[in-house]
Amino acid sequence: MKIKTIKFKRQIIGFIICVLILAGLNILSITVPALKNYGKFRISGFFSVFAGMFFGPAGALGCAVGNFISDLYSDLGVADIYGFWANFLFAWLPYRLWHTLLPVENHKFQYITSNTTLIKYILITVFSTVASMSLLSSSFDILGMCKFNVFFTPVILYDTYFALFWGTTAFLVAYRLFPQYVHIPYNMYNYSYNHKRYLPDYIMCLIIIIAVILRILFSESDGNRSLTEDILDAVIISFTTVLAFLPMRRSRKKELNQQTLFKRTAGLQSQIITVFFVFITFSTSIFALIISYDTFNYINYFTNIKYHLNNLLVNIFRQVNICGFLFILLLIILLNWIEKRITRSVIEIADTASKFVENGLHTELPKLNNVCDEISILIKSYNKMSSDIIGYITTVEEQVKREQNIKLTMEMAANVLFGILPKPLNDNKFSLSAYIKPARTVGGDFYDYIKLDDDRLLICIADVSSKGLPAAFFMAVSSILVKCNRNFSPEKILYNVNNYLYETNSEGMFVTMFVGIIDTKRKVFEFANAGHNYPIVWNGNTAQWLKTKPDLVLGIFPEVEYKLNSIDIYDNFQIFLYTDGVNEAEDKDNNFFGNERLENLCKSLNPLAESTNTQLKAIRSSLEEFSKGASQSDDITALVVKVQGGSKTDES
Repeated sequence: MKIKTIKFKRQIIGFIICVLILAGLNILSITVPALKNYGKFRISGFFSVFAGMFFGPAGALGCAVGNFISDLYSDLGVADIYGFWANFLFAWLPYRLWHTLLPVENHKFQYITSNTTLIKYILITVFSTVASMSLLSSSFDILGMCKFNVFFTPVILYDTYFALFWGTTAFLVAYRLFPQYVHIPYNMYNYSYNHKRYLPDYIMCLIIIIAVILRILFSESDGNRSLTEDILDAVIISFTTVLAFLPMRRSRKKELNQQTLFKRTAGLQSQIITVFFVFITFSTSIFALIISYDTFNYINYFTNIKYHLNNLLVNIFRQVNICGFLFILLLIILLNWIEKRITRSVIEIADTASKFVENGLHTELPKLNNVCDEISILIKSYNKMSSDIIGYITTVEEQVKREQNIKLTMEMAANVLFGILPKPLNDNKFSLSAYIKPARTVGGDFYDYIKLDDDRLLICIADVSSKGLPAAFFMAVSSILVKCNRNFSPEKILYNVNNYLYETNSEGMFVTMFVGIIDTKRKVFEFANAGHNYPIVWNGNTAQWLKTKPDLVLGIFPEVEYKLNSIDIYDNFQIFLYTDGVNEAEDKDNNFFGNERLENLCKSLNPLAESTNTQLKAIRSSLEEFSKGASQSDDITALVVKVQGGSKTDES
């Protein structure tokens, strides 16, 4: 509804503009002293074809109403009804014929953008001028106001000049400045075009031209009208009227996405045509002034100034039209040469490039003959560029496929590695919750636990020095080694794992690892630390660091002896294990989360009232809030293990 309202408003505005301009120009012509009694000469002839082509039906109706208003300014009579109709046709026929006859490029919408469309515009403009003015001349002859030739000859010379030269120039300039305001009959272009259905229009146009020519040849010089004149006048008036009323659209088959074919922008050839028509218009106007200067001085010696003025204007415009048509012929020849040598090749390059961009197809330009050296170089450059782009795209596509395969492999590896990690534990003796988040798809962090018996739980957390798939494999081997050595004490587990990793460590990676065994029967926690972060323990009600002198990391040196440490444990003993991705997490300003913040966070937790899962969620939330807006630089792993105080803790 809103779009229709905008179009309606534009039509109203276009109608008002056309009424004011045509009425003003006609009144100006009437009031010029030298032309006061010579109504056949009106400079408004340039505006009618322009108004119809630019504003559509509203422009045609505006021209008719504007002419009627100017007639009210002078002497209104019966002939002015014919004047109303003739001026409507003068603007309406170009609009109607342009969108129905002589289709260009399969009936795609476009205006004067090529040699072909220029010839089409000239033919339609000349025909519309001849048809509308012959109708007016025949009407005046029937009414006995003026003989056909006496009125038709000067009027057709004046209006053809103004419509074809000044009008075309005005339309080209206006179309370049305001293409969005040109009225387009979308209903025509949204349906298929069948050339045969418009055959009656071509026949009527031909009959009108033949009738006008015969009317000029058989016009009687005396005041008596012959039967031939009556018949020819009837043919001109009736066929021109019927041609105007025939429907524009004659198809029911709707095309798809035809509006995408509308060309509102002006190309290179349109620019050449615009510049050339501006030159032609001003050149012919200057030529008219030059040849009329001496003649105007000459007729001052005669008493019948009006008679000589009439002949002067006819002769001037006859010569000016001849000169103008020669210029147009020269323009057509020039455009034809430019099309063959330049624009056709440029347009083909542009179309091929558009197809290449839209479809991604490697379409080489055909070999074009008779092109200038610059265009030939451009064609070779385009073919070379398109070939290079295709090669580059092929390389990129292959790289993308490889990366997708790698990504898929990494995801599968991640699923396998995450699958070997143990599930959370919650029984009558122990509660364990864990969280792991790799910096990449897979990482080098891992944790593990093994229930050795009802009273003993082995816990382990480790961090491989590297990241990605190599670290993940190194981590998997380390995890398996811990499981294989689970029956040993913590320091012996580290000793055995270190020796095996050293023997197979071709890439120079290392592992930090913390291994501990919680024994609820003996109420002791035994552990060994191979260069890993200090854990935090709750042994009673207070969170504190479990600091010992750390031993060497795993995988660098063989036969390293690791120290066994032990502490007594109380009811509700709890330990928090983590990798350096926790305390070294960074915010957007590159600040670390830090040990102090981690310690304070752990002290704020309540192991007596909160489950291990709830505590771990609080730690995760604090980390995520701190690191918001920053990228994760290291793997994050956290593990909370709690000794149940005689009853199961609540797990969510």
